[in-house]
Amino acid sequence: MKYLKNTFAILSEIIVLMIAIIWYRNTYDYEPLIMIILFSVGLITGLTSKLMVRPRIELHHENVGTSRITRGYTGNNPPIIRLGVDNPDQYWKLVWDHTLEIRNNSSVNAYSLSINYINLPDKTFIEGKIGKIEPLLAHDHREFKVKIVQYISGTHLQADEYLQTNIRELMKDAKIKVKYKDESRSTYFTIYNWAKDNNKLRLI
Repeated sequence: MKYLKNTFAILSEIIVLMIAIIWYRNTYDYEPLIMIILFSVGLITGLTSKLMVRPRIELHHENVGTSRITRGYTGNNPPIIRLGVDNPDQYWKLVWDHTLEIRNNSSVNAYSLSINYINLPDKTFIEGKIGKIEPLLAHDHREFKVKIVQYISGTHLQADEYLQTNIRELMKDAKIKVKYKDESRSTYFTIYNWAKDNNKLRLI
């Protein structure tokens, strides 16, 4: 039986299977029993096809650098600051730079991609996009630049420590949801967990 690749076909299989079951329960004939076996195999095959033969959009990010930029001294300093001796309190702009790779890790083209960024920190800037009707072909990928900016006050030692440790806190709830279709217009989803750097592939 031909593999079923869209929801309408699978629903049709379910309806026919239910009719065959009712027929068999009323008559106990061989014909409905054969239909039950054939359509059960077809339904399992179709569902397996949707799960296995599908585009697989997967994401991965890498930290490519951090920086801190002083924006002047705060009022929490002595009148005279001894350069090279004191650790003055300053205003800082802190920046984390990442690359975000979005890859079609399959032999099946993906169409109509839409990307939803969830729980990203304020002042997160993303450079890169995929057009609404632009396909992501089999084994193809795109790279986005993600810049996360925070403003704090403190010494340069505190700013360095914040750069090293707080990105995990800032991004602990961040997720990216990608919605896409295959050639038969069946819809799929990928949920990317930024903190764990892992992907979950879903049908809903």
